[in-house]
Amino acid sequence: MKKIIFILPMIAACSFLFSCSTSTSQKSVSYNPETQEAGHQLNTAFFQLKTEIIPRKLRLSLVTHLTKETIPGAYSIKKHTRRLLPNDYIAQANSTLYLQNLTHQPINLNLLAISIEHKRLPFSARNLALTANESVAIPLGEIDIDLRLNTLNTRIEYIAQGVDVAKEHKEKQFDMLRNIQPIEKKEEKQETKKLEVSEQNKTI
Repeated sequence: MKKIIFILPMIAACSFLFSCSTSTSQKSVSYNPETQEAGHQLNTAFFQLKTEIIPRKLRLSLVTHLTKETIPGAYSIKKHTRRLLPNDYIAQANSTLYLQNLTHQPINLNLLAISIEHKRLPFSARNLALTANESVAIPLGEIDIDLRLNTLNTRIEYIAQGVDVAKEHKEKQFDMLRNIQPIEKKEEKQETKKLEVSEQNKTI
C-alpha cells in the first residue's frame, strides 16, 4: 500500500515535468462534389485574416497560432481510444496583428478592440500612429479557442484618421480562415518516387 501511495505522486510529477506546448495540426477528410472523390487534408495550427481595413491606405493582417499544453502523445491516445473530454478540445490562441501604411502620409489608428469568437483579445486596445509606408507587428495576447474550428468569427472596432481619411468610429466583422493543406495520396507519392528514381538512372 505504501508503494502505491509513493508511485502516484511520482506519476503526477512526471506528467507535470514532461507536459509541453505543441501546435495543434489535425488531419481530416474532405469531399469534392465535382470530382465525387474524398481526399485527406491537414488542418494546420495557423489562422489568418488579410484585408485592407482602409481601402488602398491601410493593410491589416491578423495571424492566430493554436497551441495546447499536453503530455506528448496523450491527445492522440485519447482520440484513438475515444476518451477525449470537452477540455481536451480547448487550445490557446496566440494572435499577432500586422499593419502596413500603404500611403506616403501618416495614419492614426485608435484600435478599440479585437474579438475572436466573441472573446476580446487582452492587448488589442491601443493608439497607433503609423508614419508613411510604415509596417508594424503587435502581439495581442492569448485566449482559449476550440481547436476543431476551421473558421474564427473576428470583430474589429476602431477609429482611423489621416489625410483623406475621415474620422469615424467603425466596427467590422470578418471570417479568419484556417490554413488547410491537401495531403497527397500514397499512390501519388510512390509514383513520384518511381519517376525520380528512373530519371536518376537515366543520368547515370
